Amino acid sequence: MKYLVTGHQVIPGAGHSDQVNYLRAAKAWVKRHQDDGVLEAAFSFSDGGGMFIMNAASHADLMRLMLTFPLAPMTQWQVKPLMDFEESSDIIIETLKPFS
Repeated sequence: MKYLVTGHQVIPGAGHSDQVNYLRAAKAWVKRHQDDGVLEAAFSFSDGGGMFIMNAASHADLMRLMLTFPLAPMTQWQVKPLMDFEESSDIIIETLKPFS
């Protein structure tokens, strides 16, 4: 299953050096999960926070994965399951066929 995961840091690091260390660890986490195919895309927002497109077998697996993100304890997340556009369109078309 694919997920759109957005988040923003709600608790800052204790100081600039702490924040730098968290971000270095986060960069390594992103790279590792891009390499293993779990993370399809990672982007930052210019006003803070960012988003991931993640692959996970279940909601529980996604939760386990996100808890390993170095900034997880300081981040507020929003998660939306994603569906292939063509497949979702076909489902809607099929469902509405009797009414059109």
